Amino acid sequence: MPSIAAVTLSLRLVASSLGEPSAPPTAAEATPEQEPAPKWRFRQANKPVKVVVLAGSVGAFQGQSYAKWMDKRCEQAEIRNLSRTGFGAYQLRKVFKNQVVENPRVNLRDDRYSYWLVFQGGLNSIADAHRTNHHIRALFVAAHAKGMQVVGLSPTPWGSESDRRRWAGLAGLEYRRQTRLVVDYLTGRVSPTAALGSYAQRRRGVEPAAGWQPKELADVGVDLYDSKLRDRGADLRSVDDMRSLVDRDRRWNRRHRDLSDEERAAARERDAQAAAELPRWYMRSELRGFDHIHPNADGHREMFSVMCPQLPPSWGCRCE
Repeated sequence: MPSIAAVTLSLRLVASSLGEPSAPPTAAEATPEQEPAPKWRFRQANKPVKVVVLAGSVGAFQGQSYAKWMDKRCEQAEIRNLSRTGFGAYQLRKVFKNQVVENPRVNLRDDRYSYWLVFQGGLNSIADAHRTNHHIRALFVAAHAKGMQVVGLSPTPWGSESDRRRWAGLAGLEYRRQTRLVVDYLTGRVSPTAALGSYAQRRRGVEPAAGWQPKELADVGVDLYDSKLRDRGADLRSVDDMRSLVDRDRRWNRRHRDLSDEERAAARERDAQAAAELPRWYMRSELRGFDHIHPNADGHREMFSVMCPQLPPSWGCRCE
């Protein structure tokens, strides 16, 4: 992954409406390639649950992915995986519009079947969590408008002490904060104002400060971030070292200069403790693939084992 500034720049994407107000375009926001015309359809008439999986590169894993575990273990569900490597939230929203909403081969109104979207994206655009949540929200609204129900899978744990550009010292606190905002939105644990920031103003027909409407949230939210994929037993950093970093950090001091001495001391301690605990929010090393972001086959098995008990009973999933 590039630096946080590069992530923000390169993965903000030109917004295209799915019946919801969209964010203003920026010059860097373009899909990597033209999305092909949809040519797929659901084919298994004997399976009453139709599931579209939509994620970034984690979902696009070519090995025994969590989508393949769903296909293997959920006997009443037909799975179609539309995940795309390198796609952020807006790009995935475009894929959904092109491949599902505008697909003449998919009849989402066929009452013989129930239709579900399994969404697990946002990490590729995580550096701007408010914008990422804005596009995920618009995607959920569009899915519900088409009669689909939604399973929201949070990002998996990520980060590494060897990734010094993003996670050394206090740098990782911002990545963790942004990741947490997306996790908390996908699992319905945060208010619209907190999840969306200024994008809360774009909720059509809803007051910005109003609570969530059902169409804006996943019907089932699964927290993969704070799960058994996380390395809860990792060695902590030195809290004293983190306190020293806080004291020397000019940006931190500028941001907190208006606090009282008592408030400033509390913020210093809170951030030093949080920085010391960052390694325990990384993925377990034995579950990592080629980097600290992408789970290997064992990691995908663990992902399925976390989500399986929370999937709808109608899918007929075997979770043992």
